Amino acid sequence: METETFGSILSIVPRGYEMYARVFHPVERDRPRDTKTWQGIDEATFFTGVRDIAESLETERTTWAEAATSFGTIMHAEAQYARLVRRDYGNADGAISADGWRYGSTSEGNLDGVSLAAASEVLARHTATPNAGIAAVWDGWGGLVSSVGVEHFAFDSSDGMPARYTDDAAAGNADLSLRKRIALVVQRRIAGARLKIEAFPGLARNNAEPGSGLLPREVAAGPRFDLHGGTGRNYILFEAAVNDFAATTWPGRAPWVDNAMWAQSPSILWPDDHAWVLATEIDFDSTLVAGTAALIRELMHTPGLEVLPIRTGADLTCDGDVLNRPE
Repeated sequence: METETFGSILSIVPRGYEMYARVFHPVERDRPRDTKTWQGIDEATFFTGVRDIAESLETERTTWAEAATSFGTIMHAEAQYARLVRRDYGNADGAISADGWRYGSTSEGNLDGVSLAAASEVLARHTATPNAGIAAVWDGWGGLVSSVGVEHFAFDSSDGMPARYTDDAAAGNADLSLRKRIALVVQRRIAGARLKIEAFPGLARNNAEPGSGLLPREVAAGPRFDLHGGTGRNYILFEAAVNDFAATTWPGRAPWVDNAMWAQSPSILWPDDHAWVLATEIDFDSTLVAGTAALIRELMHTPGLEVLPIRTGADLTCDGDVLNRPE
């Protein structure tokens, strides 16, 4: 992996496996319950006077293939989500399709807990060591080794806006975009409205001392597993078996997770017998799996997962989706 071109598939998962696949991180889409479409609706004023945002919207988890259908684009193994929804890279959130759905953005560097559990149940059947393995977690996630990247706030029962912040400076930096950000959180059911939300990324405390985050100081300041020197791919290793992730309750047992709502999936997961490797590159919105053809075929037919086989020379950069290039 170290000798491969950085960002290529084989720099993320190693050579030598029979087959490779891409697991697409799910997205969420919504539309008003009454009109069934966002077309012709002013998004900026839609929530004015609405006390129950979740009740006013029809929201569902969906696939990249469904997004492609909505926008008349082509789903394929090297697809890039932004191009599927006819947006520029980094600007895909909130795209509205002709059939009335508003699509959210994908999650980069994190395979959601439900998908990880579904994949792990399959992965466990394709290793002789389902109860022994290693999980690598990127050390740059906010709040892991220090308090940087984490804040706490509470929802006011009156209008769903923050009632208080634990850090005045962080509140000042939130500016006018905060209302939109919180509305998005609520409408996508990431958070329960009017409940205290912890570990909200992006509102950072000033204290960056190692050990001020979730992990104890001896771990936070300890050695790392480094890949691709100079790229910031430094990982903390944990003893973790694939069976540990085969149920959606896994965040409650993961030592790097303090709130299931913001559960971070392992960046790399592999069993002791190295029968396969699952890896989520921190800048990718899909996860790669290397293993046997039987494993990949079973993943492709697993309900709740969107998986396509992929060639090792595939281009997964933002410009790699040649089938959906803008005209």
